[in-house]
Amino acid sequence: MPLRETYFGPWILGEDALEALDHWLAEHRSDYSQVCILTDENVHEAAVPRVLAELAHLGESAVLEIPPGEDSKCPEMLAQLWLALLENGMDRQSLLISMGGGVVTDLGGFLADTYMRGMDHILLPTSLLGMVDASIGGKTAIDVGGYKNLAGSFARSAGIFAWTPVLESLPELEWRAGWAECIKHAFLQGGSLWASCQTVRTFTDLLPHLPALAETKVAVVEADPFERTDTRKALNLGHTLGHALESALAGGASHGDCVAAGLWMESILAEEMGHLHPTHGQALRRLIDRWWTTRLLLPSNLNVYLHGDKKNQSGQIRFALPQGPGQGIVLATVSDEILQKALAQYV
Repeated sequence: MPLRETYFGPWILGEDALEALDHWLAEHRSDYSQVCILTDENVHEAAVPRVLAELAHLGESAVLEIPPGEDSKCPEMLAQLWLALLENGMDRQSLLISMGGGVVTDLGGFLADTYMRGMDHILLPTSLLGMVDASIGGKTAIDVGGYKNLAGSFARSAGIFAWTPVLESLPELEWRAGWAECIKHAFLQGGSLWASCQTVRTFTDLLPHLPALAETKVAVVEADPFERTDTRKALNLGHTLGHALESALAGGASHGDCVAAGLWMESILAEEMGHLHPTHGQALRRLIDRWWTTRLLLPSNLNVYLHGDKKNQSGQIRFALPQGPGQGIVLATVSDEILQKALAQYV
């Protein structure tokens, strides 16, 4: 797919993404005083040398490396990175490139948006999750006090360049993390995309569908970039319970595992409340059960983290519940009785 303008910045996904980035650098590199690359230890070893070898116009750049994993998306790491940028001579006319998965792109976006009141930021996602979800949409965030994405901002990037060949080095755990978001996008889109994703048997089978899966989120974001209506809240499908699980388990399960569990349980909630036909709910749960054969242990403090969700209003927990493939969501409060029933069925 060609580089195209979106609300959240120039965007491309595919084998030509690095060539497009190098062309962009050829035109814009002289506009920046310094360039700094933010990555994590795993991506630095597996992908950074390969990517940099393709960027003839990058010029001199510094590299900041963080530990991999959600624990790095925290205020303490953000403060360390502010000072590291300063020590490397970065100013408001500098460019930050975030090269990594969802943790790196979320953290890097917030870092760039807050350092000296803002500097330009490019995203170079290297994970499936980053390519189809985390890098798209102009959202940045860090976790605070165990609550997922509690602090963040909306920030338009200078470009998103998703180079798919880098996925070749992705471990299965990272594929699975992104696959949960793909299932969510396919269910929201419905039609042939949902039908196709139900036939996927290996992660290689997924590759031809990536542009369409990413485009689903692009369309939603461009219709409601600041989440001021219910349109963009559709992307929270599976995430009310998913984020609460991820926070309560404190790193004991991946984002993808938690979102998959959230999709499973929230489909039960939707059925119980009459929003989702059982045929569609069963199809969604069968697909999840095919890929996640082991259920997560539900922690006793799950309810505490449900109360920290961003969709809540006036102390009431609100869920983005599915209405069927391609039929969007309904925002609804759920009684404790129905919630406990869904949790019990999952267990």
